[in-house]
Amino acid sequence: MELTDAKKELRQQMLKVRAQIPEGSRTEQSLAASRLAEREVLGPLRARRGGKLNLFCYMAFRDEPDTWPMLANCFAQGDRLLAPRIGPNRSLSLHEISGTEDLVPGTWGILEPAGHAADWPPERYPEIDLIVIPGLAFDLNGGRIGFGAGYYDRLIDELARRSGGTGQVILAALVLQELILPEGEIPMESHDFRLDLLFTAKETIYMKESSDKLGKLGIGSRNDAF
Repeated sequence: MELTDAKKELRQQMLKVRAQIPEGSRTEQSLAASRLAEREVLGPLRARRGGKLNLFCYMAFRDEPDTWPMLANCFAQGDRLLAPRIGPNRSLSLHEISGTEDLVPGTWGILEPAGHAADWPPERYPEIDLIVIPGLAFDLNGGRIGFGAGYYDRLIDELARRSGGTGQVILAALVLQELILPEGEIPMESHDFRLDLLFTAKETIYMKESSDKLGKLGIGSRNDAF
């Protein structure tokens, strides 16, 4: 099977799996994962940085894991929050938000920054501390499959171009347990990127390949890396 066909098949399969997760479970898992994220990663990273974080996160839609508990906590901590806006020709721009008052329904009804929200230009991408990336499924060596539009592939490519790799920017995902696959289960192409860690309701999963990067930031360790 061609790689692109394998991806399409996996997308359809995982869409069905995600749609069958009860709303109550999705809510509980999202909240528990957000709490672990604060205790195990965001809090320690904030302490190491000596202040507030710059965090970029998608706005959850329909049956995606709910990112709002994490965002609400970051607002309370005084962090700078960035959210995406979909533009023409599948472009993605980043904008600073201060709360729900800065969000309006956008493409497909997904909440996005309002017109007055300050732009965060590409030259400032390396200043971001952590990016929370959406996806349909993730595997245990950082593989990810999204909807295939390439928004985040292009974003991470631009980040890498401007910082000589992803630098010290942590690539993470908030993941429901049912959407985690064994190592190597997600077909990966040359342009695909891998995540550094997964926030789940049970634990934070640190990728072995990212242990040096995370270790320099005081996050995770070789002992708890998969």
